[in-house]
Amino acid sequence: MSKNRTNKGLWEYLEATGVLEKGTDEEIKAVKHAYRKKYLLTFKQRQRAIKPEYTINFSKKTGEYDRVAQAATRHNMSLTAFTRSSVLAYLDRTYVVPNSAQIARLEQILSECLNEIKTITQTKEKYFWEREQKLEAIEKRIEKLEVQINTIFRTPPLFNDRQNKIA
Repeated sequence: MSKNRTNKGLWEYLEATGVLEKGTDEEIKAVKHAYRKKYLLTFKQRQRAIKPEYTINFSKKTGEYDRVAQAATRHNMSLTAFTRSSVLAYLDRTYVVPNSAQIARLEQILSECLNEIKTITQTKEKYFWEREQKLEAIEKRIEKLEVQINTIFRTPPLFNDRQNKIA
């Protein structure tokens, strides 16, 4: 057996069939093709047991496909990745965020602002008690703002919640 053979299973299969000693190039090629077909069949069977596959059809006639394709493009995802993440996001009651880096940056800015205000409020002045109360109020408001922004971006209302608000 040669040292540069990388697919051990293929070479064992070829040797077991005896095609390497007696077969022509075409026969060896056909046996390799048969091995590959058998290998892929068993591989896909094992994969389906672990990760079930589903087929979804989108109508081009009604524009469903175009809508989903455009949304996937906006989110920089493939159609299948976008569909999967959209379903999981709906189940988890979260958004599929088009630019998560931008949202993370916004949250970071709010957090930095809160830290700066906390630093300011730590230095207490003797006679300016009203000033301290104002700074504490600002701190509380920014904390509330941070929670609100996080809620808005990460937990969308369910379809039923929107229907109840309309009625």
